[in-house]
Amino acid sequence: MNAYMNLLHQLSSMMSVVGHETTESDALAALAAPYFDSWSSDSVGNHIFVRRCGIEGAPKLLLDAHFDAVGLVVAGITDEGNLRINSLGGVDRKILPACEVTVHGKNKPLYGVVASTPPHLMTADDRSKVPPMHDMLIDTGFSKKTLEEEYGVRIGTPISFKASPTELLNDRTCGPAYDDKACVAAALRAMELLGDEKGLFDVYLAVSAEEETGMSGAAKAAFAVKPDLALILDVGFATSPDTPSGHGAAALGSGVIISYSAVTNVKLTRRIMKLCDDNEIKYTLSVEPSGTGTNADNVTLVECGIPTCVIGIPIRSMHSYSEVLDSADGETMAKLLSLVIKDHGLKEAYND
Repeated sequence: MNAYMNLLHQLSSMMSVVGHETTESDALAALAAPYFDSWSSDSVGNHIFVRRCGIEGAPKLLLDAHFDAVGLVVAGITDEGNLRINSLGGVDRKILPACEVTVHGKNKPLYGVVASTPPHLMTADDRSKVPPMHDMLIDTGFSKKTLEEEYGVRIGTPISFKASPTELLNDRTCGPAYDDKACVAAALRAMELLGDEKGLFDVYLAVSAEEETGMSGAAKAAFAVKPDLALILDVGFATSPDTPSGHGAAALGSGVIISYSAVTNVKLTRRIMKLCDDNEIKYTLSVEPSGTGTNADNVTLVECGIPTCVIGIPIRSMHSYSEVLDSADGETMAKLLSLVIKDHGLKEAYND
């Protein structure tokens, strides 16, 4: 397993369903802290790691990659002990029947399976439909009393996908929450590539909260940091046999995705593209005129405005429990970020 994939698998195994980003703060800090001088968390669930370059008055570079992942929440408990559910973030309900989950009870977690009606018992009309979320149930095998008293399950209890990160052939990997832990891993890997080099910026890595439910966490982190420029790191769509055309999808293994948008800073974006060209870093341009669908849409508006660029990693099966990526793309992002942190021309680009 390569260095990038090792970081990603550790991050993916941490529970961080949206709204519960601080559940494994200690594990996240233990993984990230060796690369930074200090870290803190705030009241909304952002984790902010700081790496100082040692230059007096150095500009601040904010790297943002969100930590929250889509999941489910307990919406009710039936008399038979089954759990009614609702979505946390944009879960596609088509993937849910027979899905394995972990229910994070207050006292201890437990295993569950989303109930699935066998096709033999469905009508022809039913087979062509996906049941609404409020009709789905999680079967745990326990009574309502045991769920409530022994496990501490109640309305509002978070539920994560049980799938584990798995190494595939050709340095590819699949697993849950690669959106957006793939980019958190790339940021940590960039710090690893820098080694003892400090670069030209004080680097603030915001492992941010609340992206999947309104993209508000990163804006709060940016307001606290007050960076001179920001790079928003988020996953993008990877091509697959059923990918609709015109959605800016990139092939797995094609490097990073760079957003070209009216929302982001054009001069900063072009400087990032030049860094790629000069260093033979593969990238795909994604034209997103009115908005990027990432934290950049909010971060760029903080205070008097922050010059912002969006860089992504292509993944397949986004918002499922088996998201797929090519680890070479994560390594490409890490290499690019390590170059950005040392780039003399970047300051000219956002000040020009």
